[in-house]
Amino acid sequence: MTITSFQIAELCGLSRGTVDRALNNRPGISPKTREKILKAAEELGYRPHFLAQSLVKGRTKTLGLVMFDVQNRIFAQLFHSFEAEARKQGFFVYLALSNKDPDLEIEYINNLLDRKVDGIALHSVNKGKEFEAYLHKARVPIVSFGNQISKQFPLVWINDKVAIKEAVSLIQAKGYQHILYVSPPLRYKGKSNIFGPEQRHKGFLEAVKEQAELSYTVITEKDFLAVIGHYLYLPHKKTAILCTSDMYALDVLKFLSSKKILVPEQVGVMGFDNIDTLNYVNPALTTIDYSVDDIGTTLVESLIRKQEGQKIPNLTTISHRIIVRDSI
Repeated sequence: MTITSFQIAELCGLSRGTVDRALNNRPGISPKTREKILKAAEELGYRPHFLAQSLVKGRTKTLGLVMFDVQNRIFAQLFHSFEAEARKQGFFVYLALSNKDPDLEIEYINNLLDRKVDGIALHSVNKGKEFEAYLHKARVPIVSFGNQISKQFPLVWINDKVAIKEAVSLIQAKGYQHILYVSPPLRYKGKSNIFGPEQRHKGFLEAVKEQAELSYTVITEKDFLAVIGHYLYLPHKKTAILCTSDMYALDVLKFLSSKKILVPEQVGVMGFDNIDTLNYVNPALTTIDYSVDDIGTTLVESLIRKQEGQKIPNLTTISHRIIVRDSI
């Protein structure tokens, strides 16, 4: 049974206004009376009606975070940093996982709006004018990450194009002549929002065109390991496998090991994200690193600033770097 301030007032023989002043730490009440009310509230197990208070104040001190899933460690790490910063700022976080389902994503956004969240950080699978109009009607701050929705909604992420171009330059400098570019999300092009993978693909194509001596194959199939196996057993040049996620690169390393193919002696492998799991991988994986903590913190700060009516940049770019290890 929920204990109300009215019941506390009856028990103490005081007015509800006096009880409310004590419970909300407002002036106009003696220390002795305040102590009496707070003691009664504690004994009864009273908890304030948070939603009612929030409606009065116009803020719920809650934020929503919508992402695909947490199977990729980079997003598990991002949630951890987002929640830590939100908690530091006095906010509670609702996490929703869309599993890349456009309808489920909208359902979860609606659920967050029903809970009157103060802002939503969104890794969106949806895109288009209709979706943008829907988000504008929500009338809460929305900041995107990973996949840009449009320039009307701020984005916090890294420069994917530049990062991939730097990766290609490294591979070329190490003497590789052919690149197998692994990016399964590209098979959803035109069907859902894959802004991040598309930016990486554009950067890759620009980079290989600048390196005339480099040939390449783009692999978008779900069963990318079978495709890689096909290419590795054909006559080929010195080959590196560039993966757009460390998760793909880890699968590639395991596959190559099962085929007794040495890395990097026979084939080079490079990932993207520098997930914490790489600490336990041998050979150590060359990858692109960026601060997930900075992304999580910036998302929270941006949402709070927008909620307070402050202007924030349309694009906040988090710095990246290549970490060269044993696999290239």
